[in-house]
Amino acid sequence: MVLAAADPAQPYGAALPWPKRADAPSDGGAGTRRGARVRGAYVVLCGAEPVLYVEKGGRGIATLVEPGDPRLYPSFEALAAFITAGRGRRLSLERVDGEPVVGSRHEPVLIELGFRAGPRKLTLSA
Repeated sequence: MVLAAADPAQPYGAALPWPKRADAPSDGGAGTRRGARVRGAYVVLCGAEPVLYVEKGGRGIATLVEPGDPRLYPSFEALAAFITAGRGRRLSLERVDGEPVVGSRHEPVLIELGFRAGPRKLTLSA
């Protein structure tokens, strides 16, 4: 399920804390992989747990689960379906977990799901 990060039905960042990954930096700096209840951002939930956080503007995604988690692919799939159905804004992904999306382990999956490759980003629109 894809929800706006600020949606009252999305409890993370309000009633529940955002999950912390074991490999996330503890300094709270820009590399920290956590979400925020910001207008224009999205959260992809698998069951009741957040798996992906899409930054406002759609330029970055943070994975909120450990690498290799089996919920990642269905979450990327749900996000792609959400965008291509016209329910969300265009995504022009430049980063996943603070690293360039082009050349990342997620790039092949995103292209399989309909993202178009560019020199430094992957794009998906309705």
